[in-house]
Amino acid sequence: MNILITGSNGFLGQYLCQHLAEQSYSILAQTRKPQKFTHSAVTNINFDLNDDLDNIDLSQVDVIAHCAGRAHVMNETATSPLDAYRQTNVQGTLNLAKKAVQSGVKRFIYLSSIKVNGEETRETPFKPDDLFKSNDPYGVSKYEAEQELLELAKNAKLEVVIIRPVLIYGPHVKANFKNMINLANKKIPLPIGCLDNKRSIVSVYNLADLIEVCLTHPNAKNEIFLVSDQDDISVKQLFEKLAYYQNNKLMILPIPKKLISLLATLVGKGAMASRLCSELVVDTSKNTKLLDWTAPYSVDKSLEKMFNTPHKN
Repeated sequence: MNILITGSNGFLGQYLCQHLAEQSYSILAQTRKPQKFTHSAVTNINFDLNDDLDNIDLSQVDVIAHCAGRAHVMNETATSPLDAYRQTNVQGTLNLAKKAVQSGVKRFIYLSSIKVNGEETRETPFKPDDLFKSNDPYGVSKYEAEQELLELAKNAKLEVVIIRPVLIYGPHVKANFKNMINLANKKIPLPIGCLDNKRSIVSVYNLADLIEVCLTHPNAKNEIFLVSDQDDISVKQLFEKLAYYQNNKLMILPIPKKLISLLATLVGKGAMASRLCSELVVDTSKNTKLLDWTAPYSVDKSLEKMFNTPHKN
């Protein structure tokens, strides 16, 4: 089977290329600029999602795993963030999907985001069929792309699979999770003693495993799935584990969540504090029911595997 993976130089795309190549799939790795891949089963292809794709040959591609997109930006500088997200996440996605239809690609797996469901859960976990309620420009663009894909699939032979991951972590992770790793390795007191709020997270190992199942499983056709490690964890526990796997012993201060939010807001870190202090858990029972899928790695097994992976120079 020939798989096109977009965003192959990104955090998820790089791991997915390696994982599927090791499972004997033939990988066409899309990047905007030439990139070297070491595995013999991976071939680089260069194009921009927003360009005219008439000269791009996808006739031998069976499945597209679409990981590319404009990522969530913490310190947004665009004049119109929603327009900027729509350009790549909606128009770029639809451009590729229409090319897939023309080329006879069988299935299109779209990596969306849990932000489509919202920022936090209150009484019940998020589910795939929850009503759209995000007011975040990134989440809006991801939802709009989902709707365009599902509409396209109604009148084409292309099968669409939508996966909404929670916070992803793994080797060479960046952004927020990398910041947590660095904090957990410091010899300073951390005000996390009261952060008992649960969070769903997902390792690249579990996410890649679900994507692999969705390449061929007949029940995945035109469905939406949420994905996590199925091993929800409090923020305090997560920091403790991150410290443990770095051979560090945390010094923990029991600072109330309301005080953390107040102090963080005063120094311009309110959004970050909100994520640390709020709860976000997902219900992945649909994955087990339809796909017979359960996460192969617990949080502990994922972290152990992650910290034992050699880092890039």
